Amino acid sequence: MKSKSAGGARPFDYIIVLVTVVIWGGSFASTKYALAQAEPSLILLMRFFFAVLVLAAGCYFEGTLRLPAREELPSLLFMGFQGIFFHQGIQAVAMKTAGAGNSNWMMVASPALVAVLGRIFLKEKISRAGAAGLLLAAAGVALVLARGTVKGTAESGSFGSVGDYIMLFSVLNWAVFLIISRKFLRASLPPAFSIFWELVFAFFYALAASFVVGTNFSLVATFSPQTWLSIVFLGALSSGLAYLFWYKELAIFPVAKLVIFQFLQPVAGMAISYLLIGERYTPWLALGAAMIVCGICLVNKK
Repeated sequence: MKSKSAGGARPFDYIIVLVTVVIWGGSFASTKYALAQAEPSLILLMRFFFAVLVLAAGCYFEGTLRLPAREELPSLLFMGFQGIFFHQGIQAVAMKTAGAGNSNWMMVASPALVAVLGRIFLKEKISRAGAAGLLLAAAGVALVLARGTVKGTAESGSFGSVGDYIMLFSVLNWAVFLIISRKFLRASLPPAFSIFWELVFAFFYALAASFVVGTNFSLVATFSPQTWLSIVFLGALSSGLAYLFWYKELAIFPVAKLVIFQFLQPVAGMAISYLLIGERYTPWLALGAAMIVCGICLVNKK
């Protein structure tokens, strides 16, 4: 999809982008909140269910609601597994003990890891400024994880839990997925159509996994209104509406400018984590976050 100049963007478009990154910023805290009552496999299954409903409506109004062609199936099946089911599945498991604020900052640093893997596997060049940016971003992530969260004020006070390491693995998995996508997967699929079918397949992967791990479906009857709100937020908004918003704005903003807005995602995530699950932060997080942002800007500098 070709992006137009941001000069054609209206104030409403900026609002839509900001709403999108705020929704994504709140996804880790919402997952952590829902985990107080539900198992990761159940949350994942219900999240995909609500997302499929929203994206089906989006495809219908966009005119792209159709069955995938035979040649499209391998890409959609793969992306649905690694890019959605596996990626969000390990994050759901991680959030039982990982910090929501830390997780947001780990994910925003993934472009630096993509640059490293691109250099190794795709022979893409990295400038001296880019290499310096990689080191700066890595140091920023280390600082955020080591000193960014106040100990003892939340369920996951500081870095070092099993969930934190699983979240780091999810960042690596996402970077690998992007590299594989860049080299092998088709870029010609309509975005809403592609995401819809990826989530449909992810739902069936999650359904099969829920029986394998022995998910307790009876827990649904015990959900509090707040847990329901968290799950609907994750599915209908974070995995559904936010993606529709994001790809709509890709037709208006240049990609490089739109990506910059994602640096606001962990800021929103920190605020939501503070209010929803009681995470507290130190001034070191601000310094580490600034290092990550500056490092990513250097990596993407032309």
